[in-house]
Amino acid sequence: MIRAVFFDFGGVLTETCWDLKVMADLIYKAFKENNIELPPEFEQVFMKVMEERWIRVLKTQREERLEDILMDILHILNIPYNKNAVDLAIDYIMDAPFCIVRKEAKTVLEELRKMGIKMGIISNSPIAFHERVLAKHGLLEYFDAIIVSCEVSYRKPHPKIFEIALEKLGVKASESIFVGDAPAIDIPGAKKVGMKSVLIKYGDPAITKVDQYITASDPIEPDYIIENLSEIIDIIRKENKVS
Repeated sequence: MIRAVFFDFGGVLTETCWDLKVMADLIYKAFKENNIELPPEFEQVFMKVMEERWIRVLKTQREERLEDILMDILHILNIPYNKNAVDLAIDYIMDAPFCIVRKEAKTVLEELRKMGIKMGIISNSPIAFHERVLAKHGLLEYFDAIIVSCEVSYRKPHPKIFEIALEKLGVKASESIFVGDAPAIDIPGAKKVGMKSVLIKYGDPAITKVDQYITASDPIEPDYIIENLSEIIDIIRKENKVS
């Protein structure tokens, strides 16, 4: 009996939720508003360091916070740390203008709620903008828990982040389904703790780069593969033997 559905965020509830160019522009803007002109090379260094840290956390499965990464970038460029500018930059990025919510998301979440299904989010991210994005689109009320790697240290596929989410919702792994878009991260992570797994085929474009850096020694197949988020409704009905 499935009692809970956990979703990844970027690429699942949203079509995309990551744009380093937009993030760099927002940081430029925040610093300029604090009378600090970042050098022309900032964007290039920002993108390079973010890519390096992303590759590193893919391997360590321990998250690194965006604030800390930004501090390191400022140090590399010999720019004095300015708390007001950094805080404003983080606030601008928290608005996540680069997040595009799937058009079918609200309908799916409403139907799951009618079915009595608990819902949660398990997301890898160096910044926790999820609640703000969901609230902006009228979706926050549907979720019983939102677990973000930068707040719990562990990243998918590490079992700890899934265990934290299960405990928050008060459900067993065998009573839960996880919907993700990263075959090498989301599927083995969910399956190894005993959850059913669903892979959405057309996820965040950024995820396509994951396979360049990590290769699963024992590839794990998802229980289901979907093309549209709305397909999760029929999967729950099938699992719970409801017509």
